[in-house]
Amino acid sequence: MKSRFLITFLTCLVSLYASSVFAAHFELDVGHRISLGLTVYNNDLAVIDDRRSYDLPQGDLELHFADVAMTVLPPTVSLHSEKRGFQAIQQNYRFDLLNRQTLLERFVGRKLKYSRFLLREHGYEKVLREGILLSLNPEIVQFGDVIEVEPEGTISLPYLPEGLQTSPALVFRGANEKNGTQEISVRYHASGMSWEADYALTLGSKAELDGWVTLRNQSGTDFEVQNLRLVAGELNRVPRHTPVMMQERAYAMDASASVPMMKQSPVGDYHAYDFPGQVTLKKNDTTQLRLIQAEGITFDRVYKVTGIATNYGNQSRQEVSPEVWISFGNAKGNKLDEPLPAGNIRVYENRDGGETFIGENRVAHTRAGGEVDVMIGRAFDLSATRKQTTFRRLGDRSVQVAYEIEVANSKKTSETVILEEKMSGDWEVVNQSQKGSRTDSTTYEFKLKVPAGGRASVSYEVRINY
Repeated sequence: MKSRFLITFLTCLVSLYASSVFAAHFELDVGHRISLGLTVYNNDLAVIDDRRSYDLPQGDLELHFADVAMTVLPPTVSLHSEKRGFQAIQQNYRFDLLNRQTLLERFVGRKLKYSRFLLREHGYEKVLREGILLSLNPEIVQFGDVIEVEPEGTISLPYLPEGLQTSPALVFRGANEKNGTQEISVRYHASGMSWEADYALTLGSKAELDGWVTLRNQSGTDFEVQNLRLVAGELNRVPRHTPVMMQERAYAMDASASVPMMKQSPVGDYHAYDFPGQVTLKKNDTTQLRLIQAEGITFDRVYKVTGIATNYGNQSRQEVSPEVWISFGNAKGNKLDEPLPAGNIRVYENRDGGETFIGENRVAHTRAGGEVDVMIGRAFDLSATRKQTTFRRLGDRSVQVAYEIEVANSKKTSETVILEEKMSGDWEVVNQSQKGSRTDSTTYEFKLKVPAGGRASVSYEVRINY
């Protein structure tokens, strides 16, 4: 039984070796590409669907699928052939690219020729030396009975070693049952690609919103994409441990204003943004594509002061500048109503014929019909003073605390300031100089109107059981 198993095992090995050695090789480069689809997610992930066509004979074949992303995740690779003509039984990812390092690694322990030009009486003379490469990093070479570290000169090699690629490639070995031209589709995931939204909100009597997507390509490969899709949402992924193959490099900015406007559609529980037409994504580039453009947006400018009511003792006097918030509805009645992906929003104010940058922040994914709230800074001409006026213990786990909040306004217009008082435990407001409202289980809110060039205040008392 053991001998029969051994014979079967050896036969399989011989068959596999024979198929890999004698299989016909075919290079499917970008010149054979029919289409390239690219789906990019927010979290350092892209899914590439690469379709190429080739005239293949029947029999055992080895297909070299060149010009793929250098950051490909090999376990995600899948191949599909038209009418199941070619069936892969083995696939490899070849990342061993041709460069000085990989080339010289093949010649460690072998002879190399070093040449350089020396200045003589009658001009420059080329001097040639032959030595044995002992190691790399640093480069150590033995010339006769002398060993030199990082010798000068141009290296000449006798031949180009096999196995080095000019671009990364996926290699598929298998059998082809269909003779003639067929379409080969390869799908794989790659890291090093991500995108986020960037918005510019310009305030006047109404607001204008200009949105772009910023797409970064650090996959190490250029892509001429016919079908670009960007997906927004919280996508669950299995943790992976993949060595970093690409180094960070400086970005080049390419604002592709000529690309048609995107089309938005739901995909499962996420949102997809499709960009029709060809999009060029160069490696190590940052490319911008227009996402949205809207005018006539109604907005609110809101001032907020947040305080905390404590149950553990006396509080010192607090002086703060109110936060400045800009809010607008993402709704049809407000010239919008499109799902807005998360990103950075920069706010400008148009006044006296010029635009001034007044703050920025990050916004979360906002559904159609939702509200966008952006905190852009703190008010210069408004100030709030908050002080605790009394603190009494009513029992071992019960206190009653009183506060007064005064807001001063040096602007030429009256303003409304929202005072958010944060509570903990089992609490109840028992006295107040102005009617407020409980907005949730931890917040009591007052809307304080402050006259131009004047002051206004509110006081309240809260009982807290903890």
